[in-house]
Formats: sequence, C-alpha cells, structure tokens
Amino acid sequence: MDSVQVKKDKPTVLYVDDEQQNLVSFRAGFRKVYKVLIANSGDEALEILKEEHNNISVVISDQRMPKMTGVELFEEVRKLYPDIMRIVLTGYSDVQDIINAISKGEVYRYITKPWNRDELMVTIDNAIEAFNLKVENRRLFSSLQEANEHLEEKVKSRTKALQVQNEELIELDGEKNHLIGIVAHDLKSPLSQIGGLIELMKFDMDTFSSEQKEYITMIQTSINKQEELITQILDLNALDSKASNLNIIPRDISRAVKDSVERFELTAKKKNITFDLDVKEKLYAAVDETYFGQILQNLISNAIKFSNNNSIVKVFLQEEETTLQIHVKDHGPGLNENDKKKLFGRFQKLSARPTGGEHSTGLGLSIVKKMVEDMNGRVWCESVEGEGADFIIEFKKVEA
Repeated sequence: MDSVQVKKDKPTVLYVDDEQQNLVSFRAGFRKVYKVLIANSGDEALEILKEEHNNISVVISDQRMPKMTGVELFEEVRKLYPDIMRIVLTGYSDVQDIINAISKGEVYRYITKPWNRDELMVTIDNAIEAFNLKVENRRLFSSLQEANEHLEEKVKSRTKALQVQNEELIELDGEKNHLIGIVAHDLKSPLSQIGGLIELMKFDMDTFSSEQKEYITMIQTSINKQEELITQILDLNALDSKASNLNIIPRDISRAVKDSVERFELTAKKKNITFDLDVKEKLYAAVDETYFGQILQNLISNAIKFSNNNSIVKVFLQEEETTLQIHVKDHGPGLNENDKKKLFGRFQKLSARPTGGEHSTGLGLSIVKKMVEDMNGRVWCESVEGEGADFIIEFKKVEA
C-alpha cells in the first residue's frame, strides 16, 4: 500500500544583515530547511515584518549595522510582535551589550561570528520550538478566557434562575407554615372543646356503667394523643423559622438538668421508675433556655416511655476537656441497627415501642436534633438491643 505523506510548511525565518555576501550565504545554507526572507537593514526588516509577521517565527540580525543596530531593531520587534523569537549575531567586542539585551528580554539568544551552520541551526530550531509554544500557550489562554467568560455567563444565568426559584420556595414555605398553623389550631380547638366536655362528664362518673367509663377513657386517651401530635407539629413548624431568633448565651446547664428531672418525678412514679441523677454543680454551655429545656423534656419523657416498670433512668452530666455531655439513659428495649438509621428522622416509627402503651408521634427526636444543631451542638444515641438506650447531647463548655 502506498503511504501518503503530508507536506508540512517550512518555518519562516527573517535574516537581517547589511553585508550582501552574508545574506547570500545564509539563504544558501538554510533555504532547504526554512523559508528564508532577507533584509539588508533594520528599516527594511520592519517593512517585511509589517507584511509577513503572521508567518515569521524567528528574526536573526547582525548587531553592527548602520542607522539601526540589531538590538535596536529587536526593541521595535519586541514592542510590535512580541511572540517572534529574536537571535542576534555579534562579534566578541559586543558580547556585554548583547548580554544586557538578553537580560531585558529583547533577545532570545546570541551567536558569535563567524557562525557555525550546525550550531546556528540548533539554535534556530530551539527558537522555533519556543515560538510555537508561545503561540500555542496564547491560543490556549485565549480559549480558556473565552470558555471562562462563557462559563461566567452560564453561572450568572443559573444563579439568577436559582435566586428566582429560591424566592418562590421561600414564599411557598411561608404559605406552607401559615397553612400548617391554621390547620393545627383549627384541629386543636374542637379537641379542647371535646376534652372539656369529657371533664364535665367525669363529675357524673359514678352513674356510668363500666362500659361507658371505658369509652370515656378511650376518648380522653385519643384526645391526648392528637393534642400531643398537633403540639409537636406546631413546634416543628416553628423550628423551621425560629433559629435566627434564639438567645444563645452561657447558662448553668447543671441547674437546668436538675429542674427538668424534678418535673418528671410524678410521671416516673406512675411506672415506679426512679431517677439516678449525677450532675456536678455550675457547669456552663452556650444554649437557648427554651430550646434546652424542651430538649431535656423530650429526652426524659422518651426515657420514661421506653423504660420498663420498676427500672432506673440515669441522667448525668459528663465534663470533657472542651465540651459538656448530658446523658439520658433508660433501661428499655434498646435499638436495633435499622432503628438507629432512622432514629432522628421525622415521623419515624421504630420497632421499639413504649413499654406502658404510651403514645409516640415519631416527631420528638427530630425536634431534638433540630434544636441541638441550631445551638451548634451534637446529639447521638448509643444502644445495644435489649439493654436500653443512652441519648447524649453535647455542647462546647464555656465560662459563666
């Protein structure tokens, strides 16, 4: 099979010298390798460059020429056509001037006369390679700039679209929160009325049959469950918009923990549960008082719900090097691995159930997580199935 060879254009080199014999010699020596253009003065070289600068890779000039020296020519070339590589031919007496020109960036290399063809060709080839790299780098930089400008336009356009979408979502979220509030309050009102009627009926409980009494108890239980669910939905709804209104300041959390445990003493007694409280005095963390109180309320209430009768709920405050950890540990059924994965999600029903038939909305722990994180804290649970659960909240320790 015949191979087809693609003929590549020869690089163009401009040679400048005021001696005709040198021009002839250069052209004869390099015309087979390069496309050679010649000029016998700096002015003529600039005229040729005006027409051919897009094709010329290298300009080679003798240093000593009348009217305009090689370095002076290259000063102009550098201003007008900075990519073109510049090589100067010089005698030994001009070397210092040429070195100064190289340090200023006006000359790529210098060759002392008389030049050796092979050495000069190596220098020219290196200059052509450097020229090609400069041109390619400029092309790539230009392409990069163009791509960057295009990307910036796309980013601006996308950002604007996202801003519009975000504004729409904020508006929809506000409408959603407003609707939830209306619905929840509209549900709560008739439940309160029914609850009030049930309380009135209890005054005549002695006249009711055992079956009627059972019905009243069932109605009361259902009302309590629904009121708890509505309250937690309202709490969750409020959480989504309240984080920026928190009053997070250093507070004595040891006192708050003790107060929360005391509030649940009567509830715990109904299941004959006792508290094992171990709290060191005057330990401070930066929290919001209302949020922190509700977090403790949810965790302690859960511990009682999921603890067996005649058991112990341990509440203790553990001081670490830079943090404070509040532990609420029950002796209930504990959590399996699947329960742990969805523990802090909204409306999650776990396989572990309250031990006394208490109601669980599936919202309490998601509320706890949101509140803790809004105060820059952490919450997690350590549990072995069948051995209870230890819920831990952690905040940075601060000075009073």
